[in-house]
Order: sequence, then structure tokens, then C-alpha cells
Amino acid sequence: MRRRLPHELKLDRRTLLRGAAAGGALSLALPMLDAMLDDNGVRLADGAAIPTRFMTWVFGNGCVVADWVPAQQGPKYALSRALEPLAKVKGYCAVLTNFRNYVAGRRGHHDGMAGIFSGHPFIQLPSGSAPYASKFGGPSIDQVIADQIGTDTYHKSIQLGVSKLHLIDQGHTLQTLSHRGPDQPLFAERDALTIYNKLFDSFMPPDDPAQGVRAGALDAVLADAARLKKRVGKTDQQRLDAHLESVFQLKKQILAIPPSCAIPQKPEPIDNPPDEPLVELNELMCQLVAMAFSCDLTRVISYMFTGPSGGAHFHMLPPAAIEGQDGKDYSHDSHHNVSHINLPYEQAFIGSSVVVTMSCFATLLEQLMATPEGDGNLLDHSCILMSSGVAEGWSHSEVDYPLIVAGHGGGGLKKDVGHYRSPNEESMSNIGLACIQAVAPEAGITEHGSDEGSYKGRTTTPCSAILA
Repeated sequence: MRRRLPHELKLDRRTLLRGAAAGGALSLALPMLDAMLDDNGVRLADGAAIPTRFMTWVFGNGCVVADWVPAQQGPKYALSRALEPLAKVKGYCAVLTNFRNYVAGRRGHHDGMAGIFSGHPFIQLPSGSAPYASKFGGPSIDQVIADQIGTDTYHKSIQLGVSKLHLIDQGHTLQTLSHRGPDQPLFAERDALTIYNKLFDSFMPPDDPAQGVRAGALDAVLADAARLKKRVGKTDQQRLDAHLESVFQLKKQILAIPPSCAIPQKPEPIDNPPDEPLVELNELMCQLVAMAFSCDLTRVISYMFTGPSGGAHFHMLPPAAIEGQDGKDYSHDSHHNVSHINLPYEQAFIGSSVVVTMSCFATLLEQLMATPEGDGNLLDHSCILMSSGVAEGWSHSEVDYPLIVAGHGGGGLKKDVGHYRSPNEESMSNIGLACIQAVAPEAGITEHGSDEGSYKGRTTTPCSAILA
């Protein structure tokens, strides 16, 4: 980190670019600039710590455990087939295996969602015509953390989703990842343009048919940006230009994505459905995540890639793309239904879908890693808890869920953990408590989850394998 020149100023983290257009005031949040940091680049200019971010990230229907679990332990482990897409961010990922869900035993996907993402046994609900229904028994971990680190941002937390082929008739447990409490679900927004507007609605003037949104908004803040650029270093000048351009380029990309299909009542196969652009939508959502974190618009995000027990279609996996293909085409069938068929070809399809899914997770991590911040990048200052609602879909198994904790948590998480396999089936709640303590150490939280009868989610023992 270079020392500032005499004419360069220190900026508050809340500095905005401001302007006026279409008769209204506009403001645009900024990414972390060198001028917002101390002379060593390791803290904010006022001496406060660079903020830490937290995410939960879920995909539906589990994995093929044999494809997932690496053969070796420690930081020098070889990536398994399912984890190969994470090669570029391997050093940021702690792969955690042989953990047990001690709130499980009643209902597969419901057990997993509650156990991993809240630590509280779920509450069963009347199911009506559905096979089962439930709601979370307590707040989800993202909301526990949001109460600690989300109070100073424009949005305390944001909920995102990608696939619209998810269950809506089995209670809130499977509908969304984020819950303030048993009766306070926070539903995921799956439209990228809606999220974009939520983040930047104070920057977007009404569209001028003659010039369009881009020209109007750019002109509105250009004068303020020019004044600011005279007071900051060359790196910050370049970062300001890149930020302005990226805000508009992202909207252009979002508008180029065709509308995705409507939400079905149940995830059964649909005749000739339009293909959900899962990969493309995920890439846009990942850019929005990075922008929201970089501009400190929020520090807490929940992200449902595909729904637990959901019927997402992996249209990019026709028979020709599956090793050992036998002519069956599951590329437009319910992912949940296929996951329950314990036959070689069907499980090969599930294994390939997990590779696609991990490629999409890697897109997020690589986007965060590529976004500089302070003496590192956004991934250095983030903690991301990734899992699925079951270990293997066909058995609803309660051990060896796919689990990764990614990022360095602002120094709160150990580096180079690699693959850690629990020797004694530790509780998954221990992972959640470690995440809480890593991201919000000053909160002094010493327990996580709760117990109900034989369902034991409460823990006071954070996972020592990942906690710095």
C-alpha cells in the first residue's frame, strides 16, 4: 500500500457519487477505494476493520458421495470429480466431510435445510395435499449474523435465488433459505433485474427515450466523479471508471437474458418447458453479489441456486454428455425425481449435474476473488457456507452432506484447511457456530441451534478445523 500524496484525501466508507437527473437526486454507492483505507491498507481510514461478509449457498438434492469426498485429507488433497471446478479457488475452500445432521430423522430435505442452515429442529405443519410440510424452528444462520454485522448497511440482508423450479407447497423450509424465525420467512428474489433495481434504484433516473438510462445516469454523476478523481490516486481513478462502466454493463447483460419459466406447483416433468438459463442467470447474480458486497450495500446474502427437493432442469446434460449413457434423456426431467433413482446411469446424471452446480459456485468464488479490497480481495473478507438439503437424494442420508466453507472470513477462518474429514461424525451445527464466531467475533455468541427431544441441534463447540 503506497502512502498518500499531500493532495489526496481520506474518504469515508459511506461516500457516494451524487447528481441530479429527470428532476430527482441520484446517488451511487462506491466500491472500496484506497482513499477509504489507512496508510497500510489493512483497515478503514477511520481505524475500523474492513467489513466481513457472510453468505449461505444451497443447491438441491445432494450429490453422489463417492464423486464428492476427496481421497486425501489436508491442504494438498486432490480434487474429487465433483470438486474439480473449484481448482482456481481451492486454497479458499475448506471441504468438510463425515459431519452428521443431529436434527435429522423425520423428513429428508426438511431435515437437511433446518440442520445445516439453522441448527434448530424444524416444526411440522399440516401438509394438506402435499406429502409433508414444515417451517424452520428458529432463525437461519444468515439472520443471526445479520443482526450482528448487517445493521450499518443499506440492506440488512439480501435473499437471492436462481432456479424457479422449486417447491412452494411443503412449507417455508423448502421455499427459502433465510428465516427471521418460524413465522418470518424471507423469500428469495429470482429476477436479476429486480435485484439490480433494489441495489441501484437511487441511481437510475426514468428512461429517456432519446438517450436511455445509461446516458442519463452517467451524466448525472459524471461531474461528481470528475471532482473526486482529482483528489484520489491513479488506482482509485481507474477503479471509479471501471465501477461506473460495470454498473451499466451489468444491466445490459441482465436485459439480454430472456424471461425464465414460471414457478410450477410441483416439480414433476413439464411438457416442452423453456430452458432455464441457470448458468447465465447465475453469472449475473454472482456479479450482483460482488457489487453489493464491494459497495457495502449489504454484508449478508442467502443464495438458493436450485431448490431443496426442487425440480430444476439441467438441459445442458443430454445423454451424449453423460458417461455411460444408455439413451435415457433426463435433461428436462425433475432433478429431484432423478436423484431418487439409485441406478448407475441416473446417478451418473446426478453426478454430472453436481459438476455443473459446482462450476456455478466457482463462478461466485472467482468473482469475489477477482474483486480487490484492502490488502486482499472480497473472498479474503467473506465466509460462505455451502451445502445441500441431503447427502444423497436417493437415500436422504444424514452423514456426508456436501459441505464447503469458503473464504478467509476477514482472518476469522483458517487458511489452507483443504479437506477435513471428521473422525467422529461431528455435528454440522459446530460448523455453523464456527462461521458465526469467525464473522462476528465481537458478538460473543457461544452457542448455536436448539434441541427438541431426540433432535439435537444445539452446540457450544465450534468446529476447530476451520476457526482461526
